[in-house]
Amino acid sequence: MNTKTTVNRFRTEIARALLGAFASSLVVLPAAADSVAAPTITVKYCDLDISNRHGAAVLYTRIQAAAERLCSPYDGSGIVAKMRKDACVNDIVASAVSKVNKSALSAVYSSKTGKSVSTMPIATLQSH
Repeated sequence: MNTKTTVNRFRTEIARALLGAFASSLVVLPAAADSVAAPTITVKYCDLDISNRHGAAVLYTRIQAAAERLCSPYDGSGIVAKMRKDACVNDIVASAVSKVNKSALSAVYSSKTGKSVSTMPIATLQSH
């Protein structure tokens, strides 16, 4: 038998096996994701006067730090990991700012990001 033909068949079979394993893993992931509750972090701000810019800036920093912790599963090397983590952090911060719904905090958010606040809450915040 030709050695070149045997090697090509072997490579083809390996490629099929890898593709099959990858395809089946994609089917399992969405089901697992549905059964797990999204993690949350409570950010307390009862010690802050968030009606002024200084208090709102301190709360923004706390929200940003909490979002970084929540998105730590996306830590990794490479541009894709960084993009996923940045998107995760941005979504959580925007959601938390929206949920607090205070103009000074929204102003801090807008000055830091250049964006306005949306209204889809994810993070848990407590004022007491």
